[in-house]
Amino acid sequence: MPFSSASHLGVLIVGAGPSGLTLGIELLRRGVDCRVIDKLLAPVTTSRSFTVHARTLELLELAGVVEEFQDRGLRGEWMDYHFTGGEEKVRLDFTGLDSRYPYFRIMSQRDTEEILRRRFTGLGGVIGWHTELVSATIHHDGEVTATLRDTVTGATETVWPDWLIGCDGVHSTVAASLAAEVSRAEYADTVMRMMDVRLQGCPVEVGGVDYRIALDHMLLTTALPGGAWRVLISEKSDGRDADTSVEAFGKVLDEHFAGTIEVGEPEWTSVFRTRRRITSRYRNGRILVCGDAGHERSPAGGQGKNTSVQDAFNLGWKLAAVVKGDAAETLLDTYEAERRPIAEQVIAGTHELHSVLMNHGIPIAERLAIARAPGFTERAVARISGLSYSYESAAGTATSPHRPLDGPAAGGRAPDVEISPHLRLHQLLQHPGYTLLVLHREPPAAADISKLITRTRQLFRTRIEPVVITPPGHHAPAPDGALTADSRRVHTLYGTPGGDALCLIRPDGYISRRCRLSEQDALLASFSSDLGLI
Repeated sequence: MPFSSASHLGVLIVGAGPSGLTLGIELLRRGVDCRVIDKLLAPVTTSRSFTVHARTLELLELAGVVEEFQDRGLRGEWMDYHFTGGEEKVRLDFTGLDSRYPYFRIMSQRDTEEILRRRFTGLGGVIGWHTELVSATIHHDGEVTATLRDTVTGATETVWPDWLIGCDGVHSTVAASLAAEVSRAEYADTVMRMMDVRLQGCPVEVGGVDYRIALDHMLLTTALPGGAWRVLISEKSDGRDADTSVEAFGKVLDEHFAGTIEVGEPEWTSVFRTRRRITSRYRNGRILVCGDAGHERSPAGGQGKNTSVQDAFNLGWKLAAVVKGDAAETLLDTYEAERRPIAEQVIAGTHELHSVLMNHGIPIAERLAIARAPGFTERAVARISGLSYSYESAAGTATSPHRPLDGPAAGGRAPDVEISPHLRLHQLLQHPGYTLLVLHREPPAAADISKLITRTRQLFRTRIEPVVITPPGHHAPAPDGALTADSRRVHTLYGTPGGDALCLIRPDGYISRRCRLSEQDALLASFSSDLGLI
């Protein structure tokens, strides 16, 4: 679009990568327009990231795009750590995850972005390529001015966005405008060489990620969709003369696979370093950062893109609610309060993995001892999958004279559960608002539930979608539209054995509150308080 001298915008998202596209999708599907810009001339054709983990897949299901990820990606069920000098293997097994997705999807970030971009443009979104954010200024009245530049023509544009969101990566211009402190630590003298290439005779099993850990380097191989392999070498080096030739990669492969692999012509190669970094704040007024603009971590376990996309899911519904007037701006304070601690946990978790995989020069026996320690593999799988992270420390609790319910807690991920052969809980969450589960057991409560539903719709309209679920064999009258489960699984998980119960689930699939039906007033009051409606 031609640049003008000055114009007003609603939401301006800088960066058309996974976090920017996900944020745009979450806004558009809630009826909030946004403008996405990127300084690149066109979408990237290469990428470092190749894993989409279980929690991300669950969130992508809520957004309506998970099937494309299922179709395009290879199923990955394990990560194997092989240590030189012995036959022992440490396996991270993802098949036991409590999720519909007990695995990860192996696919290029290029394909991830293509799927997200198609969904974004299908919702009416437009991406302004070769458009760079030059600067952003917060004025004394809180308004934001942003200067954009067309990197092809050099033309500039001044815009006044209501909200400016930085999804512009580790060298974020938006993050620089936050006046935030940045804590960073490099993995000194560690360099990574990487290529996507066809291999002949590779003995690594398809369906996982294979790590070969030596004293002075680490070799990663994994099959990619379409027949190519990702080959990554991490080693101690200053990186100035990193060799990305076929011969150099072949030499390391031969060292670990006894010359059985023939290396083809690479599709692309890359050399990069890695570091740990986090900003002290994610928001300054109407400017926020999302994804790698706010944090960076070791690539061990492939959590970077996943953490960034999960940031966008957290921010998307909150920003949409504020823009539409369904919530006060104070709701956005919870974005940093919830996501920054997760980034710290991810940085710590990947550092532990890094100490095993890429702590070059440290004796193999010491690194193997870390991987052998009780709980290491279970902890690693839970973290890498994203299922272990929760907002429980930041969650509020409804005032109650009774003891809290056993089971899933406020701030935790809402586990999926089958309601009937053709319906799962997560399918009920595929709408823009909150979901109020009413776990109905006692016939006398039917009238109270009907009144609750009427009251909820009058007070909150589409902000909350009530869903009543009765157990099998429930022959007494139930509220109109109630679903009948074919087992008591959902009631056992989310309800209470002593009567009817309520579970309020957020738009991003995390639990807001759980309580007894008799505590409905406290639940609705806490919901209003969280959104700043009272």
